[in-house]
Amino acid sequence: MATSPGVSPGTERLVFFTDAVVAIAATLLILPLVDRVPEAARESSDLVDFFELNGAQVGAFFLSFVVIARLWLAHHALFEHVAASSRTLRFINLVWALTIVVLPLPTAFVAEYSPSPLLVVLYVGTMFLSSLTLTVMTIVVRRTPGLERSDNPLGPDRGALSFVTPALFALALVVGAVFPVINYWALLALFLTGAVNAVVSRRIHVSK
Repeated sequence: MATSPGVSPGTERLVFFTDAVVAIAATLLILPLVDRVPEAARESSDLVDFFELNGAQVGAFFLSFVVIARLWLAHHALFEHVAASSRTLRFINLVWALTIVVLPLPTAFVAEYSPSPLLVVLYVGTMFLSSLTLTVMTIVVRRTPGLERSDNPLGPDRGALSFVTPALFALALVVGAVFPVINYWALLALFLTGAVNAVVSRRIHVSK
């Protein structure tokens, strides 16, 4: 297995392992829907009936898949700047992988149970912890000598920007739990990520 220039073999193994975990977790999201197909066929339901009866499951699948994809892209973007790993970074990365592996469980709850504050906390809280863990990894990479790639270091404002997404997840968590009528729709706050990143980046540059 060829190693990318400037990246240790151990770091590449860490990334490959994490990518495999994400792929498996994303695949698990669809399995409950696949399991429903034989039952629907026995009941002679057509495709339109199937999707009408399983609309909540389909919605939960797509929402969770998009979130996992977004978190994986953020993880991928971070590790493009990582040359080596440390025990601390490996441990935090395993915690991040755990949040991804757990996500199919609250997704299944969302598909089967009516929205409730507890379920919003479980579902959105898992996403928040995953995003927060990425922020912690970013800080570790920035502050630990030898972890950043010398030919592709993290930007000077990357540390501050890494707090934006978990902050929006936290906002969605609070709003969704406090206002049951909003529930999972609070995750639409994530569409503000680009705008908030631009504001934070601009203020950082102005302060310099």
